[in-house]
Amino acid sequence: MVDAQEFQDLEPDMTDPAPLTGQSTKPRRYTAVEMRQAQRKVGRYGGCLMMALFGVPLLIVAIVVSAGFLGPVAAALLVMVAVVFGFFYNLLQNSLALLIPSAILAALVYVIYRHYHLPVATASSEADARFAAEIARLNVLRLEAARDTRRRVMLYVPIGLALAIAFLVMPGRGGGKSGMLAEWLLIPFLLGFAVAVPWLIALSIPAGRYAKAFKRELMPLLLRHHGELRYVEGAVPAVGELVARGLLPRYDRAEIDDALTGRYAGYDLCLSEIELERKSGKNTSTVFNGLLLVLAVDTPFLGTTMVLDKSRPAPSGLMPVRLEDPRFASIYDVYGNDQVEARVVLTPAVMERLLSMADGGDFFPPSCLVERHSITFAVAQTGTRLLFEPPSLQAHDAATQLQYLEDELALVFRLVDAMIAMHVAVKPGGAMPAGTSFSERPAEPPSDASH
Repeated sequence: MVDAQEFQDLEPDMTDPAPLTGQSTKPRRYTAVEMRQAQRKVGRYGGCLMMALFGVPLLIVAIVVSAGFLGPVAAALLVMVAVVFGFFYNLLQNSLALLIPSAILAALVYVIYRHYHLPVATASSEADARFAAEIARLNVLRLEAARDTRRRVMLYVPIGLALAIAFLVMPGRGGGKSGMLAEWLLIPFLLGFAVAVPWLIALSIPAGRYAKAFKRELMPLLLRHHGELRYVEGAVPAVGELVARGLLPRYDRAEIDDALTGRYAGYDLCLSEIELERKSGKNTSTVFNGLLLVLAVDTPFLGTTMVLDKSRPAPSGLMPVRLEDPRFASIYDVYGNDQVEARVVLTPAVMERLLSMADGGDFFPPSCLVERHSITFAVAQTGTRLLFEPPSLQAHDAATQLQYLEDELALVFRLVDAMIAMHVAVKPGGAMPAGTSFSERPAEPPSDASH
């Protein structure tokens, strides 16, 4: 049995302690729950903006039409209201036309900036000693990839600028309805894209080749320290059944970047980094990007319990389960076919752990499916950054990149430790990973403060 004392005091510390004399405090990181709430708030604002873009013209038309059925004074007032609405609508359209390209260009520039200005992590001397031969070989490959990147930048960027300038001076272009101001605003955006996009393409090709060699060389060696695990490229997990059950959203294309399989702390584990995309007409959108963790357990569950983000539709065949925790209910909806076992699985300590286990990393609170001999977690990332990838080729050597990889593996296995601890708490008799307890607070994030 797990000691009840381990379940106490699970609330993560949301504030930094008072600074001591001569010491500085670390910047506060948002928790996974706060990031999910912020994402929903942005979604609501975006929905209101779309409603304004489509609804205001209809409202103006309705006002003008209704003015014809009223007296002259009322009609004049309605026309004035329509003019005011039209002015603000035009202002909103022009602002979006300026802000959207600016945001895209700023994102491209930020990606390039981060590539060259990531905070430098300190590589441990132990890692240098353990993998000296691999690090030496990878440094040779890294320098070759960096030289290839520079050659491509010197080739691609001038071509991009030449195409942009050719478009700007093209005979017969401009002078239309857009006006002189729009023409002058187009020039910096077009030149910025002409530099940023070829630059990113030049960075991605050599970096991708080096990343594959880096992971093939070091990932198997690092996994030996976590258990009997092996690194697999392109292994496709059985996501179709999870989509049918409702844990994952419907998709048209699945992309698998990395996968780890084997035994960890005495449990069979399959961990995959997946991206699911759905097509809507000519557009393709990412509906899930993150980790899928499947943990096999020896003590089976009798029923099925599913914990989903509130934005997801209700799964078929399962009934809603009401739990008396307002903070948990603000993030999750719970479904199951055994109300008693669902409440046994989702104890207050387990619910708190679900809310806080993704803290310290770039993840939202996980959705999960508990049934029979397995626990399955779907952990969505807060951004599009790929896991287990070496950082900048130019700014970091192979030993430093190795330290980043070890930090990311530590964060991921903290999630797995929390899954095991949840199972042990509900079904006593299993084995906890060495040195862990259910009440442990989330791990500190890697030293990359730009995450």
